[in-house]
Amino acid sequence: MPDLYFPVHPEQSARLGSPNGVRVREDTLYTNHKGQEKRGIRKRADKAIDKLQEVLRKALGPEEVALYITRCQAPASAFEQLTFGWYIYYVTATMLVFTNRRLLLFQVKRDGSWKRILRAVVWGDVEEAKVKGWLSRTLRIKYRNGKKETYWGLGWGDAKKIRVLLEARFSLGAAETSAAGAIIPLCPNCLAELTLQVYECHNCKLTFKDEKTMVRRSLLIPGGGYFYVGYWFLGIADFIVEAYLLVVLLVFVVAAVSLMMSPQSGQAGATSGEAWGFGIFIGLLLAVEKLLTIHHCRRFIREFIPKE
Repeated sequence: MPDLYFPVHPEQSARLGSPNGVRVREDTLYTNHKGQEKRGIRKRADKAIDKLQEVLRKALGPEEVALYITRCQAPASAFEQLTFGWYIYYVTATMLVFTNRRLLLFQVKRDGSWKRILRAVVWGDVEEAKVKGWLSRTLRIKYRNGKKETYWGLGWGDAKKIRVLLEARFSLGAAETSAAGAIIPLCPNCLAELTLQVYECHNCKLTFKDEKTMVRRSLLIPGGGYFYVGYWFLGIADFIVEAYLLVVLLVFVVAAVSLMMSPQSGQAGATSGEAWGFGIFIGLLLAVEKLLTIHHCRRFIREFIPKE
């Protein structure tokens, strides 16, 4: 059975509380890495809990309490960071909730409200967890099945506090494990474990947006993939780019066909070839744009987005 009262800060005794009905350890939730309670930390923690209170009350087990909560960015490849640009901070925004049993990860919007996307891992499935970096602080996790993830964008004070929590948690030795041996997605309705690429909860039958529909809309509708997964800003931007490329492609194709049918010869034939060449180049750009949309949207789909 998980220990609710395991020591974290030597100078602080375990103190349970329940802001907004969420079970917490106040001696860790509201303190810095030295165990000193700070008004700013309390205010920020209470605000975060207020945004997540409904799902946290449901997610925490009977012998589980929240130890600390902080915001960071979910793992993203260098390619994704490059192609998303500044928007990567919006699509990867995540709230980490450390409990005595698990690490819970809630994807959130800019204002901290929940996107109804949740993942979790029990501590026994975490083989190694380290806080790294100086200018850019990250939480690097290696799971029992060998998979690795890096959460980035941690605040300086949060990084120090997380290091203390990890040392305290892992000093307890063996903890419960799961069959997955790694982090798992959970149903936002019933909290049952979800199966990767199976877009229906086996327990409550909640359905999620699927890859086939996303690919079809991405190919047929400019910006359609982003609209389907709910990222309207990206969808509008993609619509403008794809619509422009389609118009330019059509102009070059029409020009090339017209020149081929022209009674003039010689120079007209050369010009027709140039028009076809430009048309092929624009077509390749459009294809790359479509593939990029599918790549981005596949990431979102595999996070399990509930159908409204």
